[in-house]
Amino acid sequence: MKAFTKNNLTYISIAIGFILLALLPYMGLNLYLISFIFILMMNISLTVGWNILGGYAGYVSFGHAAFVGAGGYTTAILLSQFGWSPIFTTPLAGVVSALIALIVGYPSLRLRGPYFSVITLVIALAIAALVLNLPGINTASGIFVKPPSDSVFMSNFILYEMMAVVLFITILIAQIIEKSKFGLGLIAIREDEEVASTQGVNATKVKLTAYVISGGLAGVVGGIFSWYQGVIYVNSMFSVNLSVMIVLMAILGGTYSWKGAFIGALLVTIINEVLVLSIGSNLSQIIFGVLLVVAILYLPNGIIGLIKNSRTVDLKWKKGKGV
Repeated sequence: MKAFTKNNLTYISIAIGFILLALLPYMGLNLYLISFIFILMMNISLTVGWNILGGYAGYVSFGHAAFVGAGGYTTAILLSQFGWSPIFTTPLAGVVSALIALIVGYPSLRLRGPYFSVITLVIALAIAALVLNLPGINTASGIFVKPPSDSVFMSNFILYEMMAVVLFITILIAQIIEKSKFGLGLIAIREDEEVASTQGVNATKVKLTAYVISGGLAGVVGGIFSWYQGVIYVNSMFSVNLSVMIVLMAILGGTYSWKGAFIGALLVTIINEVLVLSIGSNLSQIIFGVLLVVAILYLPNGIIGLIKNSRTVDLKWKKGKGV
């Protein structure tokens, strides 16, 4: 009963958080803040989505930007070539990215550890090269994506609300997976894949399903992000930096729960914004590289793990004191 209530409270908290987030633009936020929160929501969505495979199953992908780029180019091409609005084609972007995840995931998920990480990076670079050489479309010079409105503020408002919905859905899916038998299967794979298989977990099917869900969610984010960009280029949509940042955000916050990925993305995005404004983007990238190494070495369970350990120590101390 306690677990049931706690789970319900989590869903209610997610719903309240989404409503508050969706209402923020009505509270007189300026264009800068709306744009910043849009990027914040995008990073959280990507990190929580990445965590479905990278965190729960422990398969660390350094090529998540491939799905962002595939989704982005799907909506951009459909808009520029056929005039289809991204409002309707963004879900299709998710389907295309999910299909790519299905195709590349089956062979690549046979690899583990650093081999899987490297192959995902190579796949992302290969897909970027493929998009760069698409016949009939000059992607090298960029694709113009017409904004949703003639008003800059209204365009940002529409994109903000779309990203808020995607963030809500992503967190909802992550929460459902965490509490499901499917989620338990992923965690079992992370702990010991051979043992999980002997216990009846269909490792190939579970990993592939998680990869497809993760890729599909990234594709939807990419579809909205391309609209936000206005003009898209292969380098920006398939950015290796973005893939690395997603991994950093998840590891820093903690990969065992979507809440850790959420915290990591929140902190890194805010710190990144402050660093870029104060010392520039190049130096900030170096600092984040160092931060990634420190997080891997000293925070194996991330910030959320650190918080849980502190609570455990505190409870033990109180019991020892008879409080």
